[in-house]
Amino acid sequence: LLLKMALSRRDAWERSAEMLSQTGLNPPERFLKSYPHQLSGGQRQRAMIAMALACRPKLLLADEPTTALDVSMRGQILDLLDTLQRETGTAVLMITHDLNLVQRFADRVAVMEQGHVVEHGPVHQVLNQPQHPYTRKLVDSKPQRHLAPVPSQALLVAEAKDLRVSYRTRLPGWRGWFKAGAFVAVDRVSFSIRRGETLGILGESGSGKSTLALALLGLLPFQGQLQVMGQGWQHHHQSDLPLRRVVQVVFQDPFSSLSPRMTVEDVVGEGLRVHQPGLSAQERQAQVNQVLAEVGMRESEFPGLLQRYPHEFSGGQRQRIAVARALVLQPQLLVLDEPTSALDVSIQKQLLQLLQTLQAERGLSYLLITHDMDVIQAMAHQVMVMKDGQVVESGETQAVLAQPRHTYTQTLVQASAPAIARS
Repeated sequence: LLLKMALSRRDAWERSAEMLSQTGLNPPERFLKSYPHQLSGGQRQRAMIAMALACRPKLLLADEPTTALDVSMRGQILDLLDTLQRETGTAVLMITHDLNLVQRFADRVAVMEQGHVVEHGPVHQVLNQPQHPYTRKLVDSKPQRHLAPVPSQALLVAEAKDLRVSYRTRLPGWRGWFKAGAFVAVDRVSFSIRRGETLGILGESGSGKSTLALALLGLLPFQGQLQVMGQGWQHHHQSDLPLRRVVQVVFQDPFSSLSPRMTVEDVVGEGLRVHQPGLSAQERQAQVNQVLAEVGMRESEFPGLLQRYPHEFSGGQRQRIAVARALVLQPQLLVLDEPTSALDVSIQKQLLQLLQTLQAERGLSYLLITHDMDVIQAMAHQVMVMKDGQVVESGETQAVLAQPRHTYTQTLVQASAPAIARS
């Protein structure tokens, strides 16, 4: 705004606050004074969108602009782009793997495979009457629900009662000299997860989903009761080490969660070095090969697999490696933090099928954090809807999503419904 619009600092500040507010970052004054690491992933994405739209561009290149956003915020961002187009005539080249987003926003669509455009035309024509096999594959890639029922007497893997997580904050003015304030990120949350069960957590960015996951992983101090396999976190390295083997995590972005300086063998085998230091190099390598084969990564298909680095694989393959890293310790509970949001729809379906198969074969329990309603419907036995750190609705997944009682849940369900292509 200072360089391209020649605004004064005061006007640039006001315009910045206006843009942040339009992208859902309220109160904007708080976020203007924040650093990126103090924001959630979705909040950072909104700030990036505000920065891109601030100078009212003639052409906006939108590369997966809503990937990290919840469904309600996606709608707000698309409405903002619509407004920008009407007011300024801005053209948008949108890159996405979200077909609902294409239907909602695009006038025309081009489908690309291996560097070539295999089909293009009006959105309603291409998506409703796909001609190319690859387009048909994308259209038919909605996740399918294949879940075994969970017996009521199944082993209780994790349980929380009145869980509360708060962060220290600085109070404004002279009061901040004498005492600190507190921001409550998770407030009186209770849940349970049984063996072979998936608990899905829905909520907008900043609702407390990831904070809840960090508490479950024993990475944040908390108040209330929280047990994994009947044990509580002691927040002491040696005392918690056996429990850390029981609960593992798969992160949202496989590229940033895998060290670029470690080979696949080192990445997957790192946990074995910590938890089973007595294994020989050959025994460790055998376990690494076994778990990689279990997630569909075999030496026969990927020559030199163990000595390759993460950047040599696709996003879906990297996420399979991340799953293997979590599984190698034979955990009871996996925390899945947006595990498919960085993947295209066909790879999403493959990964979800893999997770369903592993759950059936190993009796794994999942805590699944996502803003994708299709993923929740396909994967979760139970669902909790979080807003502002609190659970506003919970219950059996299909019952909650079919007849949501809370207005916020109703908003999420309506926002995730397939949109009608623009005329």
